[in-house]
Amino acid sequence: MSDVMEARSELDAAREQAKELVDRKRAKFGLALIRARESGKESQSTIGTKLGWRGTQQVRSYEQAYRDWLRDHPGETLD
Repeated sequence: MSDVMEARSELDAAREQAKELVDRKRAKFGLALIRARESGKESQSTIGTKLGWRGTQQVRSYEQAYRDWLRDHPGETLD
């Protein structure tokens, strides 16, 4: 049974690492969207259309993911 518990622990750790990686990449994507808008060349609507999205909600969601990540990881970079 100790092998089962160890394997479960490894699985849980892998899931946490994967979540952290996805959260970081989601935030990085959100930052790219913010920078595209701030450059004055793209609007949320234009970005959404170019990405094949029906509206701007997904753009806002990714931008918020960046702001949330920034709040939760002060002083860290996305690189």
